[in-house]
Amino acid sequence: MKLSITLSLALAGACSAFALAPGTTVRNTAAVGTAFDKPSAFVQHNPQHRSTTALSAAATASSDAIQSTRGGGATGFDIPLLIYFTLWYVGNYYYNISNKLALKATGGAAGFPMTISALQLGIGSIYGIFLWLAPDARTKPKVTMDDIIKMLPVAFCYAGAHSASVFSFSAGSVSFGQIVKASEPAFAAVLSQFVYNKPVSKAKWLCLPIVIGGVILASVNELDFAVSALVSACIANMFAAVRGNENKKLMETEGLKDRIGSVGNQFCITSILGFLLSIPFVLVKEGSRFGEFAEAFKTVPALRSNMIASALWFYGYNELSTMTLKKTNAVTQSVANTAKRVIVIIGVALVLGESLDFMKLLGCGIGVGGVFLYSIIDSIVKPKAEAAST
Repeated sequence: MKLSITLSLALAGACSAFALAPGTTVRNTAAVGTAFDKPSAFVQHNPQHRSTTALSAAATASSDAIQSTRGGGATGFDIPLLIYFTLWYVGNYYYNISNKLALKATGGAAGFPMTISALQLGIGSIYGIFLWLAPDARTKPKVTMDDIIKMLPVAFCYAGAHSASVFSFSAGSVSFGQIVKASEPAFAAVLSQFVYNKPVSKAKWLCLPIVIGGVILASVNELDFAVSALVSACIANMFAAVRGNENKKLMETEGLKDRIGSVGNQFCITSILGFLLSIPFVLVKEGSRFGEFAEAFKTVPALRSNMIASALWFYGYNELSTMTLKKTNAVTQSVANTAKRVIVIIGVALVLGESLDFMKLLGCGIGVGGVFLYSIIDSIVKPKAEAAST
């Protein structure tokens, strides 16, 4: 696991530093048909230095010295957990930036969002397979064909959520897409209540208007608003909500956890299956223009390097987030997810020069705050109800 995290973040950081080195101008070829000749704000903020910082943190996280400080020693801090949080946030932050730049390099929504999203899964899958083959990196899973078949619904929803998210970011601003994606609990609540027959508490239902209201406020003055971005983000939320419920059912399969072996193995298998399931959609939607994409990949460094970097950042931060959340309680998880989304929304918007007017920030604050309240409301209400009854 240490080797996997170090390699993933190191490779992504190297690609980011190469693709976004100061002075680089991102532009498209004639085959793509759109120009992107304005250097991004990300370039002007010396991303090479930031990538180097991420690489240093990754190397530190993988060292034996950190493993020996588990538990925090005399300070009371869990140092590895703190580093996991940091790298999780860094990975998510850099993924969103490199993904957006890769999309811009091919013309945004009119370019190749489906191809890029599928290849991101494919590159991550290759990296995961490499870890199985590399000595002392990761133990291979011992799943059966029946296990693979049972994992297909989860993999399909995983691929659908990722592709829809990439579509949303290609059609509108990353910050707006992230705000809409923050409303995922609303979709999860509806599915749990009416599809999976898992009732949601009244307190949680009362939190949902806050979340939805925040999204509406954030959309009012959004300069980069596009219906396709809103719809795609909502579709991503639906896929993510279904995936969460299906994954819970999957993990109830007797002996499956032992055969998979680790969370990293499960994520890799899901990525491989998700990539394979994405191929038919790529062929249908963008297959006729694959020659254009291949030409752009060869001639536009911004596309090539940012796509590879975004794939590795995506794979790395997802594994780190899983490891981090496994080590924390429900409240800490809620705080962590809320803080991460705020950091990504504001940080990426500033770097990419996206709009951050008062109404958008207000809607963002209300929406993300509503998600946080939704996450912890049961732990607040139930103890009070129990105390009142006694």
